[in-house]
Amino acid sequence: MFLGLVGCARGEQAPAPVEASVEGYWVRPFSRASRLAPCGHGNHVWAWTPQRAGLGLVDADGGELSVKLGDESARVVDVIPSADPERAWVHVEVVSPEAGRANAVYSVDHRGSLRRIDALPSQELVLAPSEGHERLWAVSLFTAKTLWIIDPAGDVEGIALSIPGQASAAVGRATLVPVGDGRQGWLVLDQNLHQVDLQAKSKFNPRPLSTRNVRELIPTSRAQRVWVLGPSGQTAPRLLQTGREGAADKKVEPPTPLPDTVQRPFVHQGGDSLWLVVSEPKAAKSPGTSATSPAGLSLKLVTPEGQVGSGVQVEGTPLIAHSPDGAAWARDEHRVYRLGDSGDELARSEVFPDVDALLPVSAERAWIVSRDGFVRLLSVKGSQLAVTDSATTGLRTPVARAWDAHGVWFVSDEETRLHRLRLGPEGLSLTLMLEGVGLGDVRPISGTERFWIAGTPRSYVQAPASEVRRVEVGFEGGALLERGARGAIQMTGTPEAGAALSSLEVDWPGLTRAKGLESGLRIEVRDENGHLVGQGLRRFLEPEGLLFQWTEPPGSTEHLYDLQVSSPEVENGSRLTAAFRHVPFGVPLLDQVWVRTALACVGLTLLLLLPLLLLRPSAAPRRWLPLLGYSVSLVGAGGGEVLGLLSGLRIHLPTVVGVVSAEVVLCACLGLLSPAVFRKLVFTHPFSWAAAPLLRSPAFRRRFFATHVRQVRRRVDVASAQANGEVFVDLSAHVVEYSGPGVPPSPSERTAAELCLLLTHERAHLLIQCAGGRGKSALLRQLVRLSLERFEQRPSSPLPVFIDPAAEDLESGAKEALQDLGLPEELRDALLESGDFFLVLDGLTESRVEPEALRRYLEREMGLHAPLLLSARPNEAYRLAMSHSLRWMAVEPKRLDEAGLARFQAAYPDEKGQPQVLSGALQRICRGRGADGTYVPLLVRLALRFGGGGVDSVINLYRSVFAGLLKRDPDDAATSEMLAFAEALCLDSYWEHRSRLIVFRDSPDEHKLRGLLDAGLLVPADARPGPVPTHVRFFHDSMQSYLTARALFARFASQARWDCLWRAAGEPGFAREQSDLMTEAGSELFQMCAYVFGYDARLRAELARHLELCAEANDERLTKEGILAAVPGELREMLRRSGRSLGPGALLREATRVCAEHGEGEALFLLYARIAPRVWPWKPDEAEAAPSRTDAA
Repeated sequence: MFLGLVGCARGEQAPAPVEASVEGYWVRPFSRASRLAPCGHGNHVWAWTPQRAGLGLVDADGGELSVKLGDESARVVDVIPSADPERAWVHVEVVSPEAGRANAVYSVDHRGSLRRIDALPSQELVLAPSEGHERLWAVSLFTAKTLWIIDPAGDVEGIALSIPGQASAAVGRATLVPVGDGRQGWLVLDQNLHQVDLQAKSKFNPRPLSTRNVRELIPTSRAQRVWVLGPSGQTAPRLLQTGREGAADKKVEPPTPLPDTVQRPFVHQGGDSLWLVVSEPKAAKSPGTSATSPAGLSLKLVTPEGQVGSGVQVEGTPLIAHSPDGAAWARDEHRVYRLGDSGDELARSEVFPDVDALLPVSAERAWIVSRDGFVRLLSVKGSQLAVTDSATTGLRTPVARAWDAHGVWFVSDEETRLHRLRLGPEGLSLTLMLEGVGLGDVRPISGTERFWIAGTPRSYVQAPASEVRRVEVGFEGGALLERGARGAIQMTGTPEAGAALSSLEVDWPGLTRAKGLESGLRIEVRDENGHLVGQGLRRFLEPEGLLFQWTEPPGSTEHLYDLQVSSPEVENGSRLTAAFRHVPFGVPLLDQVWVRTALACVGLTLLLLLPLLLLRPSAAPRRWLPLLGYSVSLVGAGGGEVLGLLSGLRIHLPTVVGVVSAEVVLCACLGLLSPAVFRKLVFTHPFSWAAAPLLRSPAFRRRFFATHVRQVRRRVDVASAQANGEVFVDLSAHVVEYSGPGVPPSPSERTAAELCLLLTHERAHLLIQCAGGRGKSALLRQLVRLSLERFEQRPSSPLPVFIDPAAEDLESGAKEALQDLGLPEELRDALLESGDFFLVLDGLTESRVEPEALRRYLEREMGLHAPLLLSARPNEAYRLAMSHSLRWMAVEPKRLDEAGLARFQAAYPDEKGQPQVLSGALQRICRGRGADGTYVPLLVRLALRFGGGGVDSVINLYRSVFAGLLKRDPDDAATSEMLAFAEALCLDSYWEHRSRLIVFRDSPDEHKLRGLLDAGLLVPADARPGPVPTHVRFFHDSMQSYLTARALFARFASQARWDCLWRAAGEPGFAREQSDLMTEAGSELFQMCAYVFGYDARLRAELARHLELCAEANDERLTKEGILAAVPGELREMLRRSGRSLGPGALLREATRVCAEHGEGEALFLLYARIAPRVWPWKPDEAEAAPSRTDAA
């Protein structure tokens, strides 16, 4: 909006972007040299002049290391860089009146250290390096006794050149041809060919090979093969091949005969093939004439297998040149050809007059130069070589010294002028680089655009203007224009026309020599028409003194100017011009109406927005400052405009009022569309006044609470997944409705959908209460899912809010859970009291919410409007607390009958998607100790997933579940180790502290706990889960009870008395967690102990002993009605008749006897499980430990 305001106020189009460019180059001199030899890495070059003393090592910046030979009469003949980039060989000639001319070879490194190779003779040395300059071969024509092979360090190996029947004598000519790395090669002595192989037993074959009059050798990639050229004008080259030891040689006859006569060979592909210039036979006489057509020339490609391809017909004497990538190009007197590796012509050019030089760049492009200085760039276009660019240089006798894809270096005028022909975006351009010197080699510097240029009386390093690291132009007021090394333009601020120049800097290596001159950097400022409007100078000797003057007064609006910074020409050509184009210059900002209007709008906007962003939501300034800003801007600006009080501020007040009004409307619209913006605005007046009505709107409720719905749905889905992939099976539950005093309870059967309507539509409290393993949590999670679906269809429906089990008060827990909504506290309280949410607590009996806290919530205002969805183990105290509500439902999920079992089996298909069917043994296990033929849902689910072969009891099923989640065999040692750890963990947490929660973070056994967590045995138990949970718990309480029972058995099995059973059955912390795995009542831990300790006579005797002790010690505490209520229903009437004359203690002893004799003893377990909580904290007397007994389990 601010940018739009600025653009409208100025009424102009966006200016063109600022552009920057640099032109020029710099040269730096070093010592005189006519020859240059780059080192292996390309960052240094050896510079020398043949037959002159001394040489130098020059780096890419022109820095020079002078190397003295030690003998004033020594003259450098040649410098040969070695494969070691830090070393080279120097061939020196020493002339003295006494000894005449003598030769020497030195090894020199980059530190200037010289080492003379004294083993070499001093007369008439012939030197030849290997292909990669790994070794240097040397032989003396004066004696020809030894072939010397020198490595880069100057170490020498001599090979005797002993020829049988021939005395050592001087030779007229010697040709050395090392092959590869110099370990093998060829030697021609007086036109006799010999082979050298340092890896063979006989390193020198003294017998000349079967060839004579050798004029030239062309090695191939195979050390045993060489092309041999005879005297000029003789037959084609011969391919000679020797054995591994050089013992035998033979001429290789190709299948296809080579041409009879060859004028000149050209090496191709490293010598493995040759292009030959062959004379074509004369044509026959034409009819009616006596003349014959002249013989022509053609290029033929030959390999060891013979001629390849049809050849290329040429006009006149051809020349072949190769590009850096190995592509072959040819020219004759009129045309240019691109030759293929198959011996044919790939493309040819049109006829060009006077082609003087062919300069290949790649397989696709090449330069050609005519004698008149006309330069063309050729490119391959199908079968044609097309001219893509051309230029007339106007040079006299130009000679190309170096070239690449960007241009060509020429020397002209008898090597006194050096020119650079560059290919740019606008075509070819020629620049004079140096003049007045005798020029030699031109060598590119690897990895840069620099060149070394050899010349007399001095040589140079040349670099382009692109190496400018920084150009900076600054004006007073902080405006700064800067061009970086990569051409990036950075403009800080906007310069003002009429402002003084504050800085002028150019960071460029070419100015190093100019810093001591009296001249300096010049700057010119021109308008769009090219008229000069300002100019200045910065002297190098006075860097602080900047002279600048505007020649025309600045205008009242913004203008675009061009700036040009130029350096003086230094010595022989260094110059630079840096230009900035389309630079906007404006008048002082604070004097412009639109700027002041924009600043006023920004100030008011900050006054409105900063409190929203910086202040705490509960802070009073956060609520009132924005409203104050709206009022001041609208009322004050309007009144000032009417009275004319603000005219001196040069602010467009209607714009300010319009912007502020638009901001208010924009914030309101954004708040309606974005819940995140609404959360920011809801703490601020006047937006907060509209929050409550908006949250009653169905469309806005759906949008605002969408995140909460996703979070809750993900929470229940994760909980179901952590419960071993729990799938909800919709079975009817037994529901008893309580509607207040005087209204009898109303029992019914309800489905999950009907319960959801009771909860969300009729706002009834639901208490899901049953023994462990019946599916309380699964039903609760399904009700939450259904409520979310109902909300998405009817946004007026209440939403679920999960209460932290660690909270001690439901109301405060609900308020804390709603903090993530990002709403003010009073608005959250209003939403709770108006029934927009219902509270969810899974595991009421395991939470810290006491029955008294539940009663208080139900009696408060919030309890009348915000329903409860609770799950709990059977507990009379919580049922009594729920009776204080006006209407609540007791929901009890039923055990599975046969139909329910079938639906359960269908809900958990096998890997092929087919319903699983439990075996008879597994069905018996899943019934527990129930006599009605129904099944425990938890046991069914575990049996369907983990009930394999060998599971014959509830205990084995739980062990199989433990091993199955760990994905290990139940009898594996690792499983037993982890099982022992889990047992100790449960003994410490549940038995010792009655806590279902286990500390995870920073636990010394965290790595083992992580294994159980990753396996799914443990699940996070934090109210707000994070990456690393603080507390964890077992995926089901029954697994923790099972592991605790195992740990108790391991501890007490060998003792004479099992008093731990009384605590497991009677301590309130255990007794309130009821289960029906074994009996219809009793703590889950006691029932697991009954399974683990063994259902045998020892266990029944111990239970009977405890009950008899209890009867004897608690005759006054027990009541006969309580005892009768503890026995099974079928025994109750019989004991009532027989016990009329008995006291409570005697009745308990009689009940113990009758229950022990009834059936298989289930009645005794039920009596024990119900009596122990009634007399707690009484415990059986402790007896001395009995002798150890063998574990029968």
